Amino acid sequence: MSDAFPSVVAERAQAEAVSGGAIAARARLVPKPAPRHFPPAVEGPLGVEQRLLRNMGDYEEAWADLSQRLLQENPFYTQAFAASAAQHLPDGRHVTAVLVWGGGQDERVLLGLFPVILPRAGIVPAAARLWQPPLMAFGVPLVDRDNARAVIAAFLDHLGKRGLRGTAVLFPLLAEDGPFAAALRAVIGQTGRQTGVFGRHRRAILPASRHPDGLVTLQTIRKRKELRRQLRRLEERGTVSFTRASSPVAVRDAVESFLAIEASGWKARAGTAILQHAGAVAFLRTMTRRMAHEGRCEVHLLNIGDRAIAAGIVLRSGSEAFFWKIAYDEAFARFSPGVQLTLALSHAQLDDRTIAYTDSCAIANHPMIDHLWRERLSIVDMLVGTRAGSSVAMRVLGQHEESRRRLRVVAKAVCRRVAGWFARR
Repeated sequence: MSDAFPSVVAERAQAEAVSGGAIAARARLVPKPAPRHFPPAVEGPLGVEQRLLRNMGDYEEAWADLSQRLLQENPFYTQAFAASAAQHLPDGRHVTAVLVWGGGQDERVLLGLFPVILPRAGIVPAAARLWQPPLMAFGVPLVDRDNARAVIAAFLDHLGKRGLRGTAVLFPLLAEDGPFAAALRAVIGQTGRQTGVFGRHRRAILPASRHPDGLVTLQTIRKRKELRRQLRRLEERGTVSFTRASSPVAVRDAVESFLAIEASGWKARAGTAILQHAGAVAFLRTMTRRMAHEGRCEVHLLNIGDRAIAAGIVLRSGSEAFFWKIAYDEAFARFSPGVQLTLALSHAQLDDRTIAYTDSCAIANHPMIDHLWRERLSIVDMLVGTRAGSSVAMRVLGQHEESRRRLRVVAKAVCRRVAGWFARR
């Protein structure tokens, strides 16, 4: 069933004074983690195996076990998300899972899972890359927290045996100051591998707050008043409610509302609405239902009466949440439904004491979320040489990556100019 939560654009009730007991209750918003699962002691060298990600059925238990002892959380490489994506998204059939194992043959323990796109055989330098289709917003692979450096080194060494076609690997969308990036830099420092950093940007996050009214936005007072006025005007059209779908059945129905809302607006006109692509919509339905059964997917809705006019999908991994997708009905654009929903969702996230922070999954300088959430997470893409020391091949790949990104920026600018020219005709 759906849990209702109040509008937070309207004035919040201040009738009860905040007592010392209430402050103490909020002193720790994120509870102590569940008892950790300790795998058998890892002895001897690590083993590396490759298999197609869509053929991971035999390793589902090992995959799930690894997900309980991660160095850094990432819902996009969990079974529910990545296996569904590999099954339904166009490039999923080409994704290779590089698996790093510890322990003896009779009692192997999965210590690392790296979904990668491997370059085809050839005689010129090439880089592998962690699989990152547009529907994924974070690129940290799954690595056991107690063996992180050894696992990363084993992965890089394995790719390095591929000759020139394994010269480097691109890790996209890493948290620059996160624990995985720190472990990766440590391995690079120990072995003298070359590296390059690309695409550095900062995106909005909402950390847990110890204050009962903890959302502090970057909006002006005038803008906040305008949002309250818009909400009152919206209430003149019918009963306004904000609801949160969390059970599997409620999530299933709310996802259909999200798809319908998204397909009614500009994304449909641009041909990028999920509902317009059979593989993408099959993936979304499968993934959200699987994650809802695991208690790791919610859909937040802004409703007028029985009609949803905005929807946002939130995914969970451990104590971290990811505000993955949002859509709003453009017929109600003058009431700022996307902003109204995001503010309500923000307070719902802050009220959940099991959440350490919520990642916006947004692009750099996002015109909406950057004005609502003031904290930032630094995101980078890292190109890492697979072999120790420096090489001409690695330098060539770094220059190629830089040129490719510059060309893409120019191409996008030209496309926007051409589209604007046709629109003015």
